Amino acid sequence: METEEENKSIQSSGADPGADRIPDKNYKNWSTNIQFTPKYTYYPRNREDIINCVKIAKEEGLKIRCAAEGHTWSSLSMTHSFLLILDENLSDITVEKYDNGDWVVHAEAGAQISKIDKILKKNEPPLTIESMTVLDTVSIGGVVATGSHGAKTQSRTIAEQIVGLEIVDANGDLRKFSDEINPEEMAAARVNLGLLGIIYRVSLRVKPMYNLRMSDTYPKLATFSKEDLRKLVMESDGVEIFYWPFNASNKSTDSSQDSLMIKRWTESTDEPTLNKLELALYRAAQKAATFFANYYYKLLILDPNSTPYYTHLISSIKSPERDMVWQAPDAIHYQAGIDNILCQDMEFAIKVDDDFGNVITELNYIIDQIYAYQKDKKFPINLTVELRILKSSKALLSTAYDEDPEAYYFFPEVLSINDTKFYGEFCQNIAKRWIDKYKARPHWAKSWEDIPNIKDYLHGLLKERTERFEKVRKNYDPNGMFFDNDSIRYVFYGSP
Repeated sequence: METEEENKSIQSSGADPGADRIPDKNYKNWSTNIQFTPKYTYYPRNREDIINCVKIAKEEGLKIRCAAEGHTWSSLSMTHSFLLILDENLSDITVEKYDNGDWVVHAEAGAQISKIDKILKKNEPPLTIESMTVLDTVSIGGVVATGSHGAKTQSRTIAEQIVGLEIVDANGDLRKFSDEINPEEMAAARVNLGLLGIIYRVSLRVKPMYNLRMSDTYPKLATFSKEDLRKLVMESDGVEIFYWPFNASNKSTDSSQDSLMIKRWTESTDEPTLNKLELALYRAAQKAATFFANYYYKLLILDPNSTPYYTHLISSIKSPERDMVWQAPDAIHYQAGIDNILCQDMEFAIKVDDDFGNVITELNYIIDQIYAYQKDKKFPINLTVELRILKSSKALLSTAYDEDPEAYYFFPEVLSINDTKFYGEFCQNIAKRWIDKYKARPHWAKSWEDIPNIKDYLHGLLKERTERFEKVRKNYDPNGMFFDNDSIRYVFYGSP
């Protein structure tokens, strides 16, 4: 089997998509849960390559879908026609200062977040994106297309950091999107699922570099209240909550003694705690730890009953309280090597009640269900439960979409290593509760398609917004060249 580099070398230096596309190459995403064999695969090197691919597809009656780094659990990239891989071949980055003093970074779709961060740090003055994903090995095109939301509460979702998009449409024309050109079209483009065309370049608002104080604390679950949470959110730049199962004891039968881990970011004028060398060593240690943890966790597949012992040990290793200052991107990307651990992930967006009570209710519900399963000797969650809180989005297909700009959404997610027994059943049960109780919406890039009746549900729930999106989409892809995904087609149009 050829490596990725060998496959790319098959493409000639002349970059002719017609001659150099690779036939019948199997595609597998990062977590290995999605695999398919498109008729053709191609790695575009520049804008002209993308345009030529579209023209070839039009001539030959092919559909097109795109993939980036493959960190999507759902089938969004799946096609049996023409797959374009937007990777480091398409990763040029430039920085621009507008006449009004604002700074913008322009990044081609295949640029990894880590590369964008490096370019911005080297700028004079140093700059940073306001909010981004924790994982920095993903590409900006994939982050934008799937509506990934980021980590900072008051900065809203990543979609709100976007000031411009350049997309190649079904005629092979490069189209530009911004609020200044057309705010309704920009509301569709900000989270577009690849349905408007192929993202060539993303423009993001950036700001002068600043520091964040990141603290880790471990309050008792039983005493952490909605009042505590509301105060924490209102007084922080960002908050993330973690729960490691059975963290109080590997013999626990209920959560009465368990603790949460709360990661909090607040802007700081203090200097970073670690120097460059110390930071590099810290990241290297994180990558090494997650590399070995992946093999450690795989033992749980062989012996699921040992889950309480493993998760208790992991939580003990993570338990020291920390209070450190970082440059903003280093704080946001607080954990290196996350993608060393192959896992499953389901996440939904739920609107926060005014008193934040439903956040505490649902966090406790997930944990109670973990212990309920334990009583039957079932251990569906062996990594972590995570929860972020962000302000709403105006992007039509964002899971945090809301007409109220002051609305908050929380994003509970549950993670387990690949092949964990009863994980799917557990997710389906809590997803049904969130759908019935809150009209919750799944994260497009996470696992959601196996939830019973989810596509029918989303078709009805999102109908008004998908119809608005369709009015925009048909201007750029009237014949559905990019609409080659059964799940999204079902959500938009109803049952086949």
